[in-house]
Amino acid sequence: MNMIKNKNVKTFKDRLHSSMQGLSVSAFAKKCDMSETVIRDYLSGKTYPSLTRLEVIAEKCNVSFNWLATGYKLEVLGSKDDENVYNENIYRIPVYRKQLPTKEEAQMQRYVRETPPVMNYPIVEGWASHRGLDIKKLLIYWAKGDLMSPEINNNNGLIINTDIGDIVDGAIYLIEYEDITFLRKVRLTLDGWLLICNNSEYPTIEVPKTNFHKYHIVGRIVQIIKDIF
Repeated sequence: MNMIKNKNVKTFKDRLHSSMQGLSVSAFAKKCDMSETVIRDYLSGKTYPSLTRLEVIAEKCNVSFNWLATGYKLEVLGSKDDENVYNENIYRIPVYRKQLPTKEEAQMQRYVRETPPVMNYPIVEGWASHRGLDIKKLLIYWAKGDLMSPEINNNNGLIINTDIGDIVDGAIYLIEYEDITFLRKVRLTLDGWLLICNNSEYPTIEVPKTNFHKYHIVGRIVQIIKDIF
């Protein structure tokens, strides 16, 4: 069976330089639709690309995404080696339904810089089980605006648990109200909820218990995904 085994200990910048196949930084940046500054930072080891950019680079250079990202190569191992290999299922959780693009939009956005992946997001099975989460109840939401900054910024990816039990005081939820979808920190009071923004420029919303039915809580944020550049 196909498993993963480390066959290359090079650093990422070495693998990236090898993938350039002699192209100049300028030509390579243009080929990948990225800035020269970004590519130079990768080559110097100053920064590391997001999964989205790794996918673009791997496809443009016709190299393995797995090798580019980790330095590992796929090879066939005998059954005697199986016990030495850590292998775990990876699931792709769906995007929040209101952010689903058409097929044409998804194909176009795939190669646009600074556009987050919108169709799905890979999750390791062990991560979900360790957190006590049902992986089938998770979805990805791409934050918009600055309501919850600096904790959550524009285009941060949010993994949301839609398996909602009791509301957790102080947790952040994705909420629908009429045609609006927004993020808020929920504080519990004797009379209802306070829906609070991190950004003080936006007002707190007071929701009495009699109005709970007007607000649909999509789910609770369980992880924030951020680019580091």
